[in-house]
Amino acid sequence: MSWNLHHVNLPAHDVRAMVNFYSSVFGMNEVPFPWSGDGDKGKLETGGDFVALFEDVNGRQIHICKPTPSLPWDNDLRLHPVINGHIALQVDDIQAVMRRLKEQNMPYNDAGSWSYRGFHQLYTYDPSMNVVEVNQRVED
Repeated sequence: MSWNLHHVNLPAHDVRAMVNFYSSVFGMNEVPFPWSGDGDKGKLETGGDFVALFEDVNGRQIHICKPTPSLPWDNDLRLHPVINGHIALQVDDIQAVMRRLKEQNMPYNDAGSWSYRGFHQLYTYDPSMNVVEVNQRVED
């Protein structure tokens, strides 16, 4: 069996602040969300204040969504799909990320090569208090 990361879904009380964070710190570009157009399923808030999408060159994605309490009921779901979580991003210049975080007065923890062999890691929060792990490959 093989696998790859398709997307990570992050809840956000302010979607545009999240877009600004990921764009300014990591150089990500927002792309249009590919809505299915199946209006028979229920109700989804589709505007830029409710959802944003980033996609890398391999098609892996980050979805940023503003949680709406009625989403499960409006769409016949048994659970709410927007749950706090943890994402890990691999970069080629972790020092540049640290400089950008300092410029934005965002706290971070430089963990060095503490928990994952072959990677320098740091941990930070985005504006909605989701944990973001940032990794750069290093020699053992």
